[in-house]
Amino acid sequence: MPEQLILALRSEVPAFLGKWEEGMALAGYLQHTTAKREDCVRSYEGFLASLWTRLEQGQALEDFPALLANHGGWADALIQMSHRHRLRGVTWEMFLGCFTTLVQAVEELLLEMDAPLARRLAAIRLIRRHADAAVTLLVGHSALLGADEVMARLDASNRQLTLEKNKFENIFACTSDLVLVTDAQGLITEASASARRFLGERPFAGEPVWSVLGLECASMPEVLAYYPPGVQHEIGLFDGAYYFELNIAPLRGVSLASKGCLFLLMDITAHVRQREVLVQKVQERTAELETEKERLVEMNITLRNVISSIKREREEFHEQLADTVRQVFLPTLERFRAEGAAEVRGAYADLLGDQLLRLCSGEGAEGDGRLLRLTPMELKVCQFIQAGKRTKDISEALKLSVETVQTHRKNIRKKLNLKGGNANLFSFLRSR
Repeated sequence: MPEQLILALRSEVPAFLGKWEEGMALAGYLQHTTAKREDCVRSYEGFLASLWTRLEQGQALEDFPALLANHGGWADALIQMSHRHRLRGVTWEMFLGCFTTLVQAVEELLLEMDAPLARRLAAIRLIRRHADAAVTLLVGHSALLGADEVMARLDASNRQLTLEKNKFENIFACTSDLVLVTDAQGLITEASASARRFLGERPFAGEPVWSVLGLECASMPEVLAYYPPGVQHEIGLFDGAYYFELNIAPLRGVSLASKGCLFLLMDITAHVRQREVLVQKVQERTAELETEKERLVEMNITLRNVISSIKREREEFHEQLADTVRQVFLPTLERFRAEGAAEVRGAYADLLGDQLLRLCSGEGAEGDGRLLRLTPMELKVCQFIQAGKRTKDISEALKLSVETVQTHRKNIRKKLNLKGGNANLFSFLRSR
């Protein structure tokens, strides 16, 4: 059914805009229009809105007489739009011509749809019926506005436009931002006073905008590719002496007839310099932290080495302690148990107690532990030597021959590991 093709026009807005713009250009209307994209979309939807509503609600489409009666006010939006354009200076002939190109664009969309030809032609007949009724209503309402009334309203609109124009010209002249206006090829057509002061007091008309701003581009398409409109870009001028935030706005947003662009540059040099200082500080602090990190790593390695060394020393100490217990203390305890003389047992007990105290205090017991290797008789000889007695005195006291005492002294020195003439047995025993 043709109704489905008409409903499909809801999703064809971008295609319609392209066809209508092309038709307007061929008819010579585009260069005079002040319509924006939004205005064109409203015109398209305003013309088809009543059709879409009735089809979506399942209502029967109105015949030509009903459309001429403007039932439900289906053409009110178009009529009001025509009045607004008249008051903006658009001639009646131009408005009707623009509306006709709109209808032609819609018909071209329907002709290109994937559907049987009969259905497409039926849809086009429905569109033309509404278009013919709309033109009839527009012509009738145009007569309601007298020439004097139109001129009076047009004069008021012109005065308002002049005031607005003067206001924006003052803004354009006084703004501190750099403003450049280009044509479709990127050639500068206007420059704000601040732009001329900053970039050099010279006429910029006809110069490529990329050349004036020092952009690495060779054409307007390249500029728009590297610096997309609607996005803020940071650029440097004069070899980085100044920095600006660049915004590019296509003038098509103001009017479909405008093909150029507006270049707005806001000075952000102070912000960039401050950012550079902050970046430098961050880099310096990062370098300091890296140095501190390396120092801490080295300290950590040193600490691990120290801990490892302490662990090894502790293990060695435990091994030495166990070895001393096995080789010195345990054999002495065996002799202590086997010794019957109370005096000798007491001497062994004193030596064992002294060596245990030395171990507890951390002084070690290697030197004194050798005393525990001595026999009971050798211990008695050591007591006399420690008391300063001579060999003859010891011989008489213990009822031993001098030679036997000498043998005991030799064995004692050997067990105590005292070698050489400088190793005095008396001094060693007195120090213990």
